[in-house]
Amino acid sequence: MAFQYVDYPQEMKDLLNQIFNDTFMQANTRFQSFEGFRYSSAVFVNWNADQLIYDDVVFNNFVKESTKFSSWDDMVRAATDQRFSIPQ
Repeated sequence: MAFQYVDYPQEMKDLLNQIFNDTFMQANTRFQSFEGFRYSSAVFVNWNADQLIYDDVVFNNFVKESTKFSSWDDMVRAATDQRFSIPQ
């Protein structure tokens, strides 16, 4: 098992809520909101902790099965790019 340890201060929580807005979640996942995603993935990740600790393979499989992305990192990158891209 390859566990990931990620600091999860309030600023990170706020940022994830911002990039994973309802529009993004509805277009790219089987969830209506990031809250629904967190609820369904709570068996893999304690979203209320000060540090996220998750098994990389298991959590990425959850992401693959419930979103358009092959990994959590891909999902974060896509949401960040969409939220902060500059219109051309």
